[in-house]
Amino acid sequence: MPGKDDLTPTESAILVVLMSENREIRNPDLKGNFGFELKKPSREKLNRLNYVVTSIKAGVMVHRLGDAAWDRFQEPLNFDGARPRAFGAALASLLAAVHRDLERNRRSLAMAFAPELAEPALAPAAGPDLTDRIREAYAALASAPRAWVSIADIRRKLGDVDRAALDAALRRLEPAIDVNIVPESNQKALSEEDREAAVTIGDQPKHFLAIGV
Repeated sequence: MPGKDDLTPTESAILVVLMSENREIRNPDLKGNFGFELKKPSREKLNRLNYVVTSIKAGVMVHRLGDAAWDRFQEPLNFDGARPRAFGAALASLLAAVHRDLERNRRSLAMAFAPELAEPALAPAAGPDLTDRIREAYAALASAPRAWVSIADIRRKLGDVDRAALDAALRRLEPAIDVNIVPESNQKALSEEDREAAVTIGDQPKHFLAIGV
């Protein structure tokens, strides 16, 4: 639905691009790099709503995201009937911004899109188990519930445990509803220690553990 401001699909795509790029973009570059330009009717409308701020630099129109646009992103944008190129340009720009943020924070896409962790069911009382020691080690290392801790750090914390036994315990722990064990998608960000410490689950080396409700 267009919404109360009646944004068109192209206007919505332009807002996404300006948000993702987070910089001034010249009107010719908006057209050349992303496949659309901000024409006068849309420009005046978005300027009036303070979704876009337009200025002239070196005789060329440049656009940046206006302050009101950040609040507007809290509601759905209108992409009904969007041209494939406009929608594709907005999506590509947004994904590029996501990747930049993940690289800055040394996180992977698997971490960013990990499922919501729910409260685990209470287990019956039992004797000590290595999975309990992993949970204790995680709690000692993590800055907060759900924070990512490297498998390498877990191995150091449980240095007295045989590698094969720890791998088996991590595999038993992995299906738990409050547990995520994920790979680092950016292999260049991995240290040699992280590579060596990875636990293989489902034929895939995994490098980080998160536990929490």
